[in-house]
Amino acid sequence: MPKNKQFNKEIVLEAAAGIFRQKGYNGTSIDDILTATGLSRSSLYDSFQDKHNLYLKSLEFYKDSNDKKIQTVDEKNLNGLEKLETMFKSVVNHLVEHPDDNGCLLVNAAAEMSKQCFKTSQVVCNNKDEVQDILSSWISDAEQKKVLKLHKPAKIYGQFLYNTLCGLRVMSQSGAGKTELNNVVKVALDSLN
Repeated sequence: MPKNKQFNKEIVLEAAAGIFRQKGYNGTSIDDILTATGLSRSSLYDSFQDKHNLYLKSLEFYKDSNDKKIQTVDEKNLNGLEKLETMFKSVVNHLVEHPDDNGCLLVNAAAEMSKQCFKTSQVVCNNKDEVQDILSSWISDAEQKKVLKLHKPAKIYGQFLYNTLCGLRVMSQSGAGKTELNNVVKVALDSLN
């Protein structure tokens, strides 16, 4: 009689995303995964086939979690500029409150695995496109409501702000504190006017 798998898949994917974020794909061993997730070796292989498949599933899980955070901001009754300010404040606060977080799994995946794995590249590129689109829509909203007067298309600013988000996460890994991070956000948002 086969054993019943007794684990919560979301908790396992969250733990796997955490260990991959901390150590990177290549730096994470199977033993690291087993310790982080609490899975047995057989459960890991029965449920996820191998380390690489677990990595891809945890990357998707991480992306979906970030999408929900952005959606929460998007659903607020704020103009586009206020949404940008809220999102950047949240990112900076998270980075400051969790200095050992080792950045963002998606940013780390872009740097480490995008050139080695087409599926990783797809997740990273889809995330980039989706986040840029929502940032651009917030910028357009702010322009329509006469909160901003843009000198370039909103899409270009969306690309710039996406790059700023990624850069903040990298800066925090190199020891940047709240003041430095907030200075970058201020200059980025000031560039919209």
